[in-house]
Amino acid sequence: MNTCTSRMSIVWLSSLCAAAGAAGCASWDPGADWTGGDAPPELVSEALEALMPRNSLPAQALAAGALLEDRPLLDLLRSSALGDPSLADDLASPQLNANARSLLKYVVSCALDPGRRVSAWEGELGLCGAASPHGDWFERPPSASCQEVVSACVLARTNALGRKVRLSTRSNEDSALFPLLPVVPVETEYRDAGDPPIKSLNAPCAAGATAGDPARDCGWAGRHVGTCTPKARVVLKPGGPASASTRYFMVRVCNGIHGCDHRTMAPRPWYSGLVAEGVLSVDGRSGTTPELGFICPDAGVPGPSSFAVMVASPHPAEAPPAAADVSAAGAAAIYPAPEDKVFTFREGAFYGNLFGAVNPAPKGEMLSYGQHACYSNVWSRPMAHFTDRLCAGRDADCFGNPPGACLSSPEAPPRPDLARVCKGERNGSYFGCAAAAGRTPWNHVITVFLNHPCDLAGDLIRCQDAFAQLSPPGP
Repeated sequence: MNTCTSRMSIVWLSSLCAAAGAAGCASWDPGADWTGGDAPPELVSEALEALMPRNSLPAQALAAGALLEDRPLLDLLRSSALGDPSLADDLASPQLNANARSLLKYVVSCALDPGRRVSAWEGELGLCGAASPHGDWFERPPSASCQEVVSACVLARTNALGRKVRLSTRSNEDSALFPLLPVVPVETEYRDAGDPPIKSLNAPCAAGATAGDPARDCGWAGRHVGTCTPKARVVLKPGGPASASTRYFMVRVCNGIHGCDHRTMAPRPWYSGLVAEGVLSVDGRSGTTPELGFICPDAGVPGPSSFAVMVASPHPAEAPPAAADVSAAGAAAIYPAPEDKVFTFREGAFYGNLFGAVNPAPKGEMLSYGQHACYSNVWSRPMAHFTDRLCAGRDADCFGNPPGACLSSPEAPPRPDLARVCKGERNGSYFGCAAAAGRTPWNHVITVFLNHPCDLAGDLIRCQDAFAQLSPPGP
């Protein structure tokens, strides 16, 4: 995908691109007559995907021992422009261990614009990209603020199991680099590396597939995520620009933010699964219905539930109509729902500097040296959550810098000076967060929101037990 640093000429995406700034934009020439209603869905998804990171960096890459071993690499990155040709040979060296390669992947992903490459790694979020206020790391060595914001990004995207979990990352200090998106694309892959693909979204239909069969697991495309009131009846009707191609198409609704198959693997992921499917039309043709109704799933936590919409052509050999989509009737659902309505559980904040000094020696493996985190007030047992997320369930002794309460918590922090480590919050994002109360705060803090509080849990049963007394989502 090509980068751009100014507004796109595409009307429907122009506000998104302008908000994204350094995060990059896809290039596409719609033609002089294009009005904004028929943007290719794959282009829209690509542009949105580039602005919503996944949490999938294995925690061992940030363990104290790994960082000490990779100190020469971190020092080299801190003193170099990522686009410097002389750096390419060092980064492509077969002597780089697996942890160093994982860390490099996420440093480059957080720092550079889409389309910028450094050896085998590609930019994604552009936090130190061509239009970033922190300077362009591709062209020159990183500023102190660039090191901080990239470090916070890398920390936020770390978990002990290396799963691909979609996050909503926000920042009070760098809000222009973390725009809240107007729609959330459907996830097309499950989280774990060993999970099978979602066939419906990744396989064309073979010859002989039945026409007009909404139960077929091929030839589907993801659209967007909606939200709904748990246990309420939701009604979806054909939506989008009216045209002959959108008057007759198939719709599937899945639980959560992931797509799904009709015939789901066993055991199916707890966070996904079929809710409803059917063939919609606006002209009452045989075998179709003018609307698709379903009962909103109950996620078992406060706040709305999420549902994912997929569409397909009734004809197996045809791609889904580009403009085919649905709209929600009534007050029980919002479709498509904006990012801040889909990701409502504020996990906590991450901050620090991976590229700073390594002394004194850390007392624990995770959150060592200049890495820090704090938890929000939605957790009834916050330390259990963070040890599960970063330490694969080990006890709190795994932390060199124990996480504290960002502002407040129902559980007492491990030390009195960890009771309130941030100065405050604006629009849901924490700011002025420090290693401990009274210490110098970091200037660049990333706040993470989750779609479901157990998204990053290693053990769902343990998570449900530990966080059964959740506070309402938000501040």
